[in-house]
Amino acid sequence: MHRCLSSKRQLLRRLVLLPLLLAMLASPLQAAERKGLQDLSRGPAGSSFAPAPGISIEKATAIARKHTGGRVLSASPKARATGTDYQIRMLVDGERVITVTVDHQGRVKNKR
Repeated sequence: MHRCLSSKRQLLRRLVLLPLLLAMLASPLQAAERKGLQDLSRGPAGSSFAPAPGISIEKATAIARKHTGGRVLSASPKARATGTDYQIRMLVDGERVITVTVDHQGRVKNKR
C-alpha cells in the first residue's frame, strides 16, 4: 500500500510540476509578444547577434554575373568590420576562372 501511495504522489507531482515549469519557461516569450517586443532569441538590437549590414549572397552573385557575364562556380562570405564581402569564383568565356570580390555595398572591388 505504501508503494502505491508513493507512485501516486510521484504521478501527481509530475502532472502538476511539468505544466507549471512549462508555463514559467513560456511566460517571458509570451510577455514579449504581448508588448510587441523583438524576439528574445535574437538579442538586443545592435548586438553581435544582429545580421551584419549589407547585401545578400544572392544579390552579390547577381552583381558578379552582370559585371563579368560569366557563370558562378562558388561564392563565399568574408566577414569585415563594415559588413560582409563576398568572394565569387566565376567561369568566364567557358574557359577562364576568375575571382570577383563584391563588397557589402554591392561594389565590385577587384577581379583576378
